Amino acid sequence: MVETARRRIHENSADKGKSPNGAIGGRERHDHEPSNTHSHSHGIFGGHSHDHDHDNHGGGLIETLQSGGDRGSRVTLVGLGANVILTSAKGAAGWFMNSAALLADAGHSLSDLLGDFVVLFSWRLSRRPPSRRYPFGLAKFETVGTGIVSILLIAGAIGIGSHSLSLLLSVLSETAATVPAGPLQTALLNVTAAAHHVPGLGHIAYSHAHAHALDMNAAWFAAASIVSKEWLFRITRKVAEQEHSPVLLANAYHHRSDAYSSVVALVAILGSGWFPTLPLDPIGGLLVSVVILQQGLTIFKGAFWEMTDASAPEPVLRSLSRSLDKLREDPHLESSFLHFRDLRARRAGSHLFVNLYVGVPGVLTAFQLSQLEKQIVAALKAERKDVKEVQVQFDIIPERCGQ
Repeated sequence: MVETARRRIHENSADKGKSPNGAIGGRERHDHEPSNTHSHSHGIFGGHSHDHDHDNHGGGLIETLQSGGDRGSRVTLVGLGANVILTSAKGAAGWFMNSAALLADAGHSLSDLLGDFVVLFSWRLSRRPPSRRYPFGLAKFETVGTGIVSILLIAGAIGIGSHSLSLLLSVLSETAATVPAGPLQTALLNVTAAAHHVPGLGHIAYSHAHAHALDMNAAWFAAASIVSKEWLFRITRKVAEQEHSPVLLANAYHHRSDAYSSVVALVAILGSGWFPTLPLDPIGGLLVSVVILQQGLTIFKGAFWEMTDASAPEPVLRSLSRSLDKLREDPHLESSFLHFRDLRARRAGSHLFVNLYVGVPGVLTAFQLSQLEKQIVAALKAERKDVKEVQVQFDIIPERCGQ
């Protein structure tokens, strides 16, 4: 019969030696003393409340903007500064140079700017140590930030799509007035008439006539946006992969979606000068909105799975399993184990939490089990740097006790 001996959780690879609290066997206790904060508030209707939460998680955004020493904060601050410049420049250029496409692109950059604040706050908050209120850490705030960025992407895709559709309907309406009577004109009139019954399109579809000529110099602003946003995408993705951070990766693709919208703006501006009769802007905008929508939905799906504690992907589980197989076959292992089962892993932000059962002979002493547990934890953390916590539970096999 299998007897289960539960072992405690190993937190960090740095948990070695005797703790200052007097823990035995290299087990270190992490007691996070609360800070002495007290909030006192009065409601506008005479309400009175005290908040005795001693974990100071407020003011994180201001602290983030003032500091930012880690790579994730630095790359996000670079993106934030770039988005401030791009939003202002493209908005002003679109207004004074009569480019509706560039104005729409500036609106997308504004959503990117809002996303940077979300990413910066959630990234720094998720890096804080565990506290009394959050004893398992704040890594899930990174997942929350990822979900918010994905919603911004989806909203941006819907905005670009509706804007492009309204432009296309406007072009079709003008075309219907010039083509000869026949089936084609009837079809165009039916399509544009149906737009009046679509909420948000009926009053927009015919509002894009240009009172002033488009200044082709607006193309330079769109081209500069493409180069800068693609560069931001690449450096942000590199840091996200190094840090195993989903919220940074989501922000990287938010940068790339902005680059896509700038491509549409550039094509629209150039196309208006070279091929004024072709609706290149709205058609390209619709295609780009589909691509951005797909990215947003994919990122949202990953964030939803993390929030609901879904299992880590199969490739992650396979890599962890391979590291355990190598350890079990290691001839230099002092205390061998027979098997492992029920290997589970879940992700919280950039951290990975692992649980497993390990079968061992009943002849092993408590000290040998402790050493074996440390070796298992070290092997898993060596395999994947994002492993934050490992919980090992031993199955004692009496049949192997030599009785």
